[in-house]
Amino acid sequence: MKPVTNVLLFGSLSRFHPGQRDQALELDLQVPTGIPDLLDLLKIPAQDVSLAMVNYRSVPKDFVIHPGDRLSLFPREYPIFADWLDHRFPLQPPHPSVSPNLRERKK
Repeated sequence: MKPVTNVLLFGSLSRFHPGQRDQALELDLQVPTGIPDLLDLLKIPAQDVSLAMVNYRSVPKDFVIHPGDRLSLFPREYPIFADWLDHRFPLQPPHPSVSPNLRERKK
């Protein structure tokens, strides 16, 4: 049996899995999987994610997750620290499901 992959959703990203609020999603990945594919699997629009961290380190958006990794996903409303700037996901228009209040703060 392969180790469980934990995915933590912060801030507004938790709305995509409300039953898991404040808990890690536990995935049984069978093979290494790219972050874009994992976002599709979890039905989280890539444009809503600002930063991904794997095993407590910031990673680029095309990073490959392995079984047993810990993936943390942060939304656009979270501040990005200087040492993470190179790993920000490219800015895209907010997903239509983001509340207008969040859109206003992003400007």
